[in-house]
Amino acid sequence: MVLEREFFQRDPLTCARELIGCELFSGACAGTIVETEAYSAVGDEACHLFSRPSTRAFLAAHDPGAAYVYLNYGMYWLLNVLVKGGRGGADDGFVLIRAVQPLRGLELMRQRRGRTALPHLCSGPGKLTQALGITGADHGTNLCGGTMGFRPRLEHVEVETSLRIGISKAAHLPWRYLLKDSPFVSVAAGNTK
Repeated sequence: MVLEREFFQRDPLTCARELIGCELFSGACAGTIVETEAYSAVGDEACHLFSRPSTRAFLAAHDPGAAYVYLNYGMYWLLNVLVKGGRGGADDGFVLIRAVQPLRGLELMRQRRGRTALPHLCSGPGKLTQALGITGADHGTNLCGGTMGFRPRLEHVEVETSLRIGISKAAHLPWRYLLKDSPFVSVAAGNTK
């Protein structure tokens, strides 16, 4: 069972929170999502939709649940999922997948990352794409079916919020979601400096 398109037909904050505890899979590799960040099309200067015409064209051309993958600082691929909540675009945006707890395909992840310790394999958005083999070739992929996507969470999880990290614009928004007390997040809640 995978998360279907309807899951992503809501606002980015709701989707970002509810992806915590879900499984991200890519080929033979998978992990439990322990950290996400929400980016909104309206009033969020950190969202690519705010200033990039190519991103607005991507939004218009793709359905909710599409992979938005981009190269950050010319070095790291970052995986986002497109959300479209309706309301004339007011609830559109992206959810950045920031960290996962590795579950399956551990040896392949270790080879790709050149690391062995589980807490460091996928504890950041660039690390997890490298470990799971996600690249720019996956940009636009439908994450609601196929070899890459999300499976629903199987149990209740406790979610913490904090400020988004690694950005300079709209950094005051508490739109970062973390699995409470997880050792697999990129930076612990409250340690955002």
